[in-house]
Parts: sequence; structure tokens; C-alpha cells
Amino acid sequence: MHSILNISKLVLFSTLCWGILLVWYINNNIVPSVVAIEWNIREATTNNKDVNKPIASTSNNSIKPAIINTNTSDRTVWNNLSRQLQLDHQTDKTEVKKEVRKILQERGKFYQILQAAGPYIYFILEQTKNKGLPAEIALIPVIESEFNPHDFSNKGATGLWQFMRGTAKDLGIIITSGYDGRKNVPASTKAAIAYFNDLGKMFKGNWYLAFAAYNSGEGKVKSAMKRAGSQTFWNLPLPKETQLYIPRLLAVAAIIKNPEKYGIKLPPIQNKPYFAELKTKKSVDLAKLASATGTSLDALKKLNPDYKSGNVQPKNGAYSLLIPLDHLEDAKKYLVDNIISQ
Repeated sequence: MHSILNISKLVLFSTLCWGILLVWYINNNIVPSVVAIEWNIREATTNNKDVNKPIASTSNNSIKPAIINTNTSDRTVWNNLSRQLQLDHQTDKTEVKKEVRKILQERGKFYQILQAAGPYIYFILEQTKNKGLPAEIALIPVIESEFNPHDFSNKGATGLWQFMRGTAKDLGIIITSGYDGRKNVPASTKAAIAYFNDLGKMFKGNWYLAFAAYNSGEGKVKSAMKRAGSQTFWNLPLPKETQLYIPRLLAVAAIIKNPEKYGIKLPPIQNKPYFAELKTKKSVDLAKLASATGTSLDALKKLNPDYKSGNVQPKNGAYSLLIPLDHLEDAKKYLVDNIISQ
């Protein structure tokens, strides 16, 4: 009987220890976080008592509570992205090795490009994750635009994702005389993700071919496959730009996945949302908004490059206004007091 009592005490003590450890782990490692917010400033007047509450929406940008692990490995967006990379980066290929060497020779520029991704990369990564697509897609703007939403090519491709005007309109992106939705990060990203989703299906999960098609066009890739009698990217007679495009992307992904191996330092971008998206059907002066909320005008312009005049001037339909998340409440109050009430 004495032995049984001793065993019972031991079991009880062990259970209490595990319980204490579990509570400590939860309190120190898991916190709730808001992924994104969409708030319609026109509809906010429907209930003056709740003007600062987000309006329920069917958009993918509605409030979505999420659990974010705050372990050391999760504290930068690059750690989060690295875990979601899905492809073989083919680092044994001569073409990929060559692109890795180029990046290492210009590591300062590479750092600046990744730093420029700061306001956008978390949002883009969440979109790829929501669709179950490879996180490598979130690195496409490194190759396309160096994460500069103002970037444009001599052929007319514009924005982070470098959409041509015709392609953009086919994907539902709004372009008017005073507005270019290709520069709007949420709109262009959602269009790009939808397009990659289609390309992934078209090429039956062969993402090397899907990326090649994004760069050179579906027709050229299919024609090259037919001529070569092969479905292997490395065997296809594709344009030189495309032949370099895939190795470059794979090199970037390989370095992001294992920066220590390559002696690369990644910019410390936090693994959390940077901006919130408000919908507006009325004009908003960005300079006045910045002054009233204490937001940097440069930050507002960087988040809202789609308005050619520098001001939000919608004509038909609701247009988005991106606000740094830490200034969201002040921005909503300003919009209610100065825009909706007019």
C-alpha cells in the first residue's frame, strides 16, 4: 500500500509539472494577431456609435484572427517565408550557381531589394499561403520590380508584378486616366496570385514551367515544349530572358532559405502586417491625412502609388487607401470627421 501511495504522489507531481509547463508555453509563445483589415469609410456612417469598428465584409481582406507563433524562428517574415518554400531550388545546376554568385557579388543591392519588400512581403506571403501556393511566388517581385511599385519596363509593364496593360485588364485590374491599379499592392497581388493559381493548374503543378509562362507567355512555353518533346524546363528552347529568369528566382529562394550558408544578412522585417486597407468612394488628400494622423507622407505615398496625382480621387466604385497599421485608428477618425461628414 505504501508503494502505491508513493506512485500516486509521483503521478500527481508529474501531472502538475506538465500543466505548469504547458501554461508557461502558451503564455510565452502564442499570441493572437490581426492579419488584415478592410474598412469602408462610406458605410461607417450607418452606425455613428460604432464608426471605429471595421465593417463586416466578404473580401479576403476582412478581419481574420490568426495565431502567430512568436518563437525566435518566427520573428522575421523571412523565417516564415522560408518554412513555406516548396520547390527544389536546383542549387546543383550550373545556371543557379551562376545566379547565386551574382547575388553574392552585389549583396548590398540584394539587401536593399529585400528591405524594400518590407511594407508588402507579409501581405503577399499571406495571399500565397491562403491559396496553398508555393511561397517562391512571394519572391517574384524581387526579379520583376525589385519591390518597387513604381517600376515600369520599356515595354509598358508596371508595378510590383510588372503587368502589361492588357493582361491587367483581363485580370480585372482597374486602369483609368488618373489611376493605375497595377501599382495597387492588394489588387495587383490578388490578380497575380489568381494568375499563378491558373498557371499551376495549366502546367499540372510544374512550377518551373508556370514561372516561365508568367515571364514569357503561356504560348511560348507550350510551343517550346512541343518542339523539344519535353516537359522539363531546362531542356526547352525559351527566350534568353526566361532562361535566366528561373535560375535567378531559384537562387533568391535558396539564399532566403539558408542565408547563413551563403553569408548573407537579411533585413529584420517583422512577421506581421504592415498596413490596413480602407475602401473609399470619396477623395482624400494624402498630405492632409498625413498631417492629421502623424503619418509620414512618404509612407502614405509609398503605400498608395496607384493614384497618379498623389491624392485618392475615385470616380466610379470603391478604391482602396492603404494606411500603416499603427496609424489606422487615427486615419479612420480623420476620414469620418473630415471626409464622410462633408
